[in-house]
Amino acid sequence: MPRTVTLIFFLLLFDLIYAQQGNTVIKGIVTDTSGYPVSLVNIGIKGLPYGTYTGEDGSYLLSFTADNNDHILVVSSISYKSREIRFTATPDTLVLNIRLETDITELQDVTVREFTYREAPSLKNIPMRDIMLIPSVSGNIEKMLISLPGVNSGNELSNQYTVRGGNYDENLVYVNDVEIYRPVLIKTGRQEGLSFLNPDLIRSVMFSPGGFNASYGDRMSSVLDITYKNPLDFKGSVNMGLLTNSAHIEGSTVNKKLSYLAGVRFKTNRFLLQTLDTKGNYKPSFYDLQSLLKYRLSEKTSISLLGSYNSNTYTFTPYSRSSSFGNYLEAYQLFVLYQGKETDSYNSLNIALSLNTESGSGLTNKFILHYYNSTESENYDIRGSYSLNMTDKNTGSENLGDSIMNVGIGSWLKHARNLLQFDIFTFRYKGRWEYSDNILNWGIKLSHELTNDRLREWEKTDSAGYSIPYSPEGLLLGNVIISDTILPGKRVEAYLIDSYTLNIADHRLIFSGGARLSYWSFSGELLFSPRLSLSWRPPSGKIQAYISGGTYYQTPFYREMRYPSGEINISVRAQKSVHTVIGSVYDFSFGTTPFHLSAELYYKDLSNIIPYKYDNVRIIYSAENSARGFVRGFDLKINGEFVKNAESWISLSLMDARHNIDGDDYGFFPAPSDTRFSVNLFFQDYFPSNPEYRAHINLHYSTGIPVSSPFSDRYDSYNRMPSYRRVDLGFTRVIKSRSSTVNNSFLKLFDEVIAGFEVFNLLDIRNTISYNWLTTVNNLSGESRQYAVPNYLTGRSLNLRLLISF
Repeated sequence: MPRTVTLIFFLLLFDLIYAQQGNTVIKGIVTDTSGYPVSLVNIGIKGLPYGTYTGEDGSYLLSFTADNNDHILVVSSISYKSREIRFTATPDTLVLNIRLETDITELQDVTVREFTYREAPSLKNIPMRDIMLIPSVSGNIEKMLISLPGVNSGNELSNQYTVRGGNYDENLVYVNDVEIYRPVLIKTGRQEGLSFLNPDLIRSVMFSPGGFNASYGDRMSSVLDITYKNPLDFKGSVNMGLLTNSAHIEGSTVNKKLSYLAGVRFKTNRFLLQTLDTKGNYKPSFYDLQSLLKYRLSEKTSISLLGSYNSNTYTFTPYSRSSSFGNYLEAYQLFVLYQGKETDSYNSLNIALSLNTESGSGLTNKFILHYYNSTESENYDIRGSYSLNMTDKNTGSENLGDSIMNVGIGSWLKHARNLLQFDIFTFRYKGRWEYSDNILNWGIKLSHELTNDRLREWEKTDSAGYSIPYSPEGLLLGNVIISDTILPGKRVEAYLIDSYTLNIADHRLIFSGGARLSYWSFSGELLFSPRLSLSWRPPSGKIQAYISGGTYYQTPFYREMRYPSGEINISVRAQKSVHTVIGSVYDFSFGTTPFHLSAELYYKDLSNIIPYKYDNVRIIYSAENSARGFVRGFDLKINGEFVKNAESWISLSLMDARHNIDGDDYGFFPAPSDTRFSVNLFFQDYFPSNPEYRAHINLHYSTGIPVSSPFSDRYDSYNRMPSYRRVDLGFTRVIKSRSSTVNNSFLKLFDEVIAGFEVFNLLDIRNTISYNWLTTVNNLSGESRQYAVPNYLTGRSLNLRLLISF
């Protein structure tokens, strides 16, 4: 019912345009060969002084006095082949939807990434249309990043990702220059819901895996810079599916002074979680509301308000579990019966007020006030009674697959009552001045943080009548965390960057140098971070080479400061990473098909590192600056139209990330995020005779990350998880494109209608995300043994999608 009401509401707002009596009215939409709208296309009448151009959505309207004569409509745009269409100027409305073909020759002489090259050669632009087509469980922007070189995630349920050997906490995310924070208490990917980033509202996506300039900080690995739309015309969309449902509207008033952008999303992955080994009653419920209002006070001054509310609630009542693991020599099966319930919630509120001013001298200023509030709670009491058996693996045996020996029985009880609250107030100022061949950027950020943390967590483990940990004097609990923390803090950050462009014999050299200062009241550290970049482009314009790098400090947020026991280390200091990135971009053609090849070689020198371990998606820090290390690697990506009018790409990454605990004499060991090799493929194809039917395949492979026992304090004692392998397949049918004409009166109400069918984990591969560590005790010898029982991710599942745009 809510979806029907929303659809009717959108239909009522749709405005039909009628022809004026006595005039010829020509209207329609101009698109490229992929069906995407083309803006700023010149449209005119040959030999007559009438003309117009297309808007952002590719639409146009041209009206002139009807004379009943034949005329020629001329359609032209840079980088597209011109078209001429003959028509008769009758007093009527003509609907001409026009498709333009790319002019390959002209594209080779056009520079389309100058802003990126001039200021941040390592900052990449990610087309939004590619994001929307990739089949993924989450449907979030973050899953697009995983298809890029240097980025990895071995969990399809999680929005978190690692970049070039860093962990989840080392990635910066901005939306309209507002820093976005992530939940802290989340343990597993199935508890995660919607990320802050709403794909329906996004205009542009920029991403850097390292070597970014001084305007971004303070994190050690990557930056994701999102810009939301600035709408001019009324538009909207409805996206329906078995996993995620969303709707959005956008537009502006008649005088274009006030623009609005709003979106709502709801997600539940309940049916997807039913493919896990642990069976039970899953009740995940995730929704969010976002809006962006912008008002023009004058031609060069505007004020905007960005607001969002995000609610992620996860309720789970487990019933049973059956898991098989091991190898052909020793195969085991675990049976578990559960009692209890888990209820978690992660709610956040963002409010950001911005003032933008411009001057005719190339000076722009932006002032931002931002308030962030989050409340995270975990409540569970779950008892599990298990039986661990060895199974028969002898081929041809009558008992093949059956249990032949019990190796352990026992139970555990896990309890938690955790509550974490954040209140962060931020003021930020950004300035930019363009003069001659220079671009000067500067800024300052002041923030006040208040953390209120209450932890109550423990476990009781019993194996064959023995309580672990065992004491003859009484019952002991394991993994006890009891703490109450109120932590205020202030941060001050400032940066200055100068970018200078020099042209020598048609060779373009762009030098960018800057520095960043930061101060954290908790530690009293004053940090200085210089950063440099240099890029070169020859006269041909087909290649660009660059080198960038600098010093990147990461002052601890709350999680890095907390010992596993829950206490806070008041002596913790900022971690440090020195980046060196050498990269190249090459545009070439294979036949008449253009391709884009990019490669980067990087090295990161790490010091003052806080060692950590992973528990699913939760990071458990040691809270001590006791390690150093390095990361070195190579990233490669090639993209283009392997099939005409269908963008595809393949990326490959090689990496070696190592840490070393100071003074332990064990030497270097793989970092917890050390993914030695990964390859990602996104490929599109369609029926040549009917391009409205398309297939999209997303393939990901990465070697397993190191994992160690929670019973050991040593970080160098580890085994690697199995490799992560996944294939997702999607099919789409374009029922109505922006350029097509239909006779159906209902479909005429919409700009675009696309139906989709997706198969997640096509090969039904059982990927491992973490381990349950069971300790069994032999009743005769009294000796204990640990078993690492893998926790598997989701199996094969299906999804249906329907996208309607108007």
